[in-house]
Amino acid sequence: MYETKMLIDRFTDEYTEKLFYFCLKKTGNSVEAEDLASDIALNVLTALKKGVIPDSFSAYVWQIARNRYSRWADDKRKRSERISGEDIENFEVESDESTENEMIHSEELKLLRRELAFISSEYRSILIAFYIDDRRVTDIADTLDLPKGTVMTKLRRARTKLKEGMNMAREFGARSYKPENVDFSSSGPQPTGLPWSAVQRSISKNILLEASNNPSTLEELAIALGIALPYMEEEVELLVKATLLKKLDDGRFITDFYISSAECQRRIYDALCRDSAKRSSLINEIITSALPLIREHKTAPEAMSDNDVKWWAVMMIADLIAQKIADVESCHRVRANGESWGFMGYEDVTLPRPLFSGHSGTGSNSGDQFWAFQISNFGMWERVGLMEYSEMVLLADILRNGRTVDSFTQSEHIIWGSINNRFAHEENGRVIPDIIVITSEARKAMLERLYSDPKTEKLIDLTRSLYGEIRELIISDTSKHNKDEADYAAQMFLLHTRMTAVYDLVDSGDLIVPDCPSKSSVAMWLDLVD
Repeated sequence: MYETKMLIDRFTDEYTEKLFYFCLKKTGNSVEAEDLASDIALNVLTALKKGVIPDSFSAYVWQIARNRYSRWADDKRKRSERISGEDIENFEVESDESTENEMIHSEELKLLRRELAFISSEYRSILIAFYIDDRRVTDIADTLDLPKGTVMTKLRRARTKLKEGMNMAREFGARSYKPENVDFSSSGPQPTGLPWSAVQRSISKNILLEASNNPSTLEELAIALGIALPYMEEEVELLVKATLLKKLDDGRFITDFYISSAECQRRIYDALCRDSAKRSSLINEIITSALPLIREHKTAPEAMSDNDVKWWAVMMIADLIAQKIADVESCHRVRANGESWGFMGYEDVTLPRPLFSGHSGTGSNSGDQFWAFQISNFGMWERVGLMEYSEMVLLADILRNGRTVDSFTQSEHIIWGSINNRFAHEENGRVIPDIIVITSEARKAMLERLYSDPKTEKLIDLTRSLYGEIRELIISDTSKHNKDEADYAAQMFLLHTRMTAVYDLVDSGDLIVPDCPSKSSVAMWLDLVD
């Protein structure tokens, strides 16, 4: 027993480090060297504890080392042949539970399973059946209803991909651990819920960000996002069907709409602000001269202040001028489902002031429409909220026909309850609107007044120059695949002149923020068809 302890201590003191360097020289890999050295040490120590007393301790240790290395090298060669051997036609996997147990913790099997996550569906089921489930080629062919030769051909091709992948050091992209966000804007009718229903999750957003201006294979997208290929294939298919992702002739995928980079947005912001004071001053002068006409046609309720009228008029004039230069609807693409809408994205960016504004509404079959400008600052995005379809239909009918509250049916009284003190109120049984109401006659008169004003032509010239600058910035920010999206994107950015005008006029005191924005209905209106 004493001699055994002496030999164990000697082994620990004299041979541990030497064995590691022996193994490192043989394997060329520090991890494999550590594993092999541990295996050799385990065999030596096990023998010593069983009472083995060698005549030559040094020769005994190195004989075990060479034997264990020889077995390690042979096992590695056999595993390599399973994956990269050439004669697959004559090779069938033998079911050997002890071999599987030995391999289960091996680096090769871990790498194999990793690479299977990045193999396309065309090959994946065959590879899994062959390498993981240990099934014979003939069985696989029968199950998949494929000729045996086809299975073997696919297996050869896939094995080459596996071998290449297993020799790679996979570097997952930053989006695999730090998803980014992207904002979107759209225009046009979208009754099926597209495109918004397709971009609600982080995974779809980050696929679109990764493929924006960057044609990518499914495997590249999977690695960039750290998502196994089976799941990536499904996500990509959904985005292609939604016409938000496009498959190129070479098999790569690219985002099928324009996503504006943070840097481009900063440059466009600077361009929007550069001459905004001149544009805003012209808008204010145009509105001031048009207020009597607005009052004459009773477009604004008598109790509505000039300031509240201006909140609607400022954004409406900016909108009309932008549409005069470039009509957004003319750039809407016809989609696979028959709908026609436009869509674009914006990388996350911090700007001095938010410039987003919305233009939302609802319409009836008769042509009446409720609209609201949604304002991205001053607590004025929601205000009293948007009008529902049933509310819009009832209010339009009340105002067109001069109906009083006592004429309402029971169901109309319920709907009126959600309109009252939001978009209208009651005075002695009469319904008084609290929003702008535009008839066809008033619309025609106001447009004629707007476009006959000499100041409007100056405003159009300034805005047209801005549009050209924005368009050039967008073209320089996008790839050849999305150049045709530049016109639509430039038009959408041009609508940001709504908010630059609002900021300028609030700063100058020509526009005053409502005392209680959450209860306000400014910049909302009802279009009535005569």
